[in-house]
Amino acid sequence: MWVTIGSGDGGGRRPSVKVEGERFLVGTGAECQLMIGDPKAAPLHAYFEVGEGGRVALHDLGSETGTYVDGERVEGSRVIEGGEEIRIGDTVLVPSVAEPAEEAEAVAHQAGPLEVAREHRQLRERVRLATALAVGAALLAVAGLVVFLATRGGGKPSPEEIVADAKKRTVLIQARVPGGTSGGTGFVLDAGHGLVVTNFHVVNGGTRFAVGVDGNLREATIAGAAPCDDLAVLRVADHNGMETFPLGSQDDLKQGEQVVAVGYPESASLDDNLTSTAGVVSRVQSSFLAPAPDAPSYPNVVQTDAALNPGNSGGPLIDERKRLVGVNTATLTSIGRAPIQGQGYAIGVDRVKAVVSTLRAGHSQGWAGFGLDFRGGGVVAVPMGEGAPVSGLVSKINGATVGGTFAGYCDAVRSISSGQTAVLTIQTRPRAAPRQLSVRFL
Repeated sequence: MWVTIGSGDGGGRRPSVKVEGERFLVGTGAECQLMIGDPKAAPLHAYFEVGEGGRVALHDLGSETGTYVDGERVEGSRVIEGGEEIRIGDTVLVPSVAEPAEEAEAVAHQAGPLEVAREHRQLRERVRLATALAVGAALLAVAGLVVFLATRGGGKPSPEEIVADAKKRTVLIQARVPGGTSGGTGFVLDAGHGLVVTNFHVVNGGTRFAVGVDGNLREATIAGAAPCDDLAVLRVADHNGMETFPLGSQDDLKQGEQVVAVGYPESASLDDNLTSTAGVVSRVQSSFLAPAPDAPSYPNVVQTDAALNPGNSGGPLIDERKRLVGVNTATLTSIGRAPIQGQGYAIGVDRVKAVVSTLRAGHSQGWAGFGLDFRGGGVVAVPMGEGAPVSGLVSKINGATVGGTFAGYCDAVRSISSGQTAVLTIQTRPRAAPRQLSVRFL
């Protein structure tokens, strides 16, 4: 099947591409086989799935703006037979089972995102060829590697040195949740004031919090939280032995630069050691929309091939200058049923700086003190910490429908500032009538 861009991005030339492979991604991200420069499209917006006998299905990946076929929003997937109008943001795609007559001419003159996608496919072919050639040169490569390692210099620290330096700047996070304890990792933002940064999803729904430093577990409270940016700042009274983590800049970060991700294992205790994985920067700045309704979108992330393991959430991604350049947050493991490797995402340090400058002062962003649990018709508010004693299914905030997705919640709270009061439409008990409740956002 062929897909022609009918209008929107690239629509003037009506370029066409052939849908190939089991999964054919469409979006603004570099991972996509068809990249479109549409600001309303998500990095991983949708994909075509080619099944047995050439049957093609279109899947939406939980995008905020949706994927439409002949004016109807795709819920899950939709079989494509050719001739339909597919709309992604402001871009219209027209599928066809026959090769468009003007394909060769259109491809020859097409520039921009479509050309980039084609270059990516050609690069993959060259990589496969390079791999085959590398097998024949293996013995020479070993000799060259020995020389390289023996002469390597430049004053760059080894991954072991980076981890050793990060040890007192990286902390264990524990949250008491109904039925047990959840945890993750954090980094010291300000040792003098006992401030620690972690992912919001690490503390989401917790009633009590603790920070592990030098084998000691210290009680902590939430100074501020930004659920839609997946960040939270904790404060501990006892900050002895803590060291502030220096923050880098994405302007100084380079593609291909070595980075190290550190964190504590999942369900770690104070006896566990800090773990680390090394890799390189795949993209200095990108955006990421997790293909799940209970995860927010991330407007600024550093993509890396360093493995991010369970428990690493909230921990630092560190550059060669021993500075934090990202907060380890998510790993993309599959698209549909197709597995993906080497795609880890850390919230970019530039975004972290902008958000935590407000949170550390006690001003949250889009948070009223309750945990968020996304289900069918809305978000379940869960009492947490010392926040608002709200519990129940929230269907609307200030009249805006929340729905059962993080995106819906973030849209509803986007205009609510810290200190403002909002009206929640909430169902506090099963089968009870919804009622309105005024809640102050922290």
